[in-house]
Amino acid sequence: MEKFIVNRFKLISRLDRDIGVLIDNCLGFLYSMDLGHDMRKETGRIESALYDMVYLGRTPAGCEFKENLFRTRILPLMKTLAPPGYYFGIDPENTGLLGYWQKPAADADYESCNPLAGNNDSQSVPAGSTAAG
Repeated sequence: MEKFIVNRFKLISRLDRDIGVLIDNCLGFLYSMDLGHDMRKETGRIESALYDMVYLGRTPAGCEFKENLFRTRILPLMKTLAPPGYYFGIDPENTGLLGYWQKPAADADYESCNPLAGNNDSQSVPAGSTAAG
């Protein structure tokens, strides 16, 4: 896999975008990477799922579908790609940015300031990014 950390971080998306844009930005990043077979296959399945749900449009059901897709399928892929010493989540200095960030010192608890760090799916998608796209 190529190195993708530039200037100590790699921005993937702004969190003030709707969930559809957030998903598109994450998928665009995944497609730009030299992924293994299983990850490429899962990325294709995610694209198919998005295509199949198009009839839901910008309805509450469509938004819920996209939020669930992000939490359960995209987020794990993005976290898996984090290089040693980095994590995928919310920028600790600018909570409006999502990307790969250098982990803080060993004594700091980045999970407490990054809702994407834990396994609590109810906090995976920040409130400002829930509009359907």
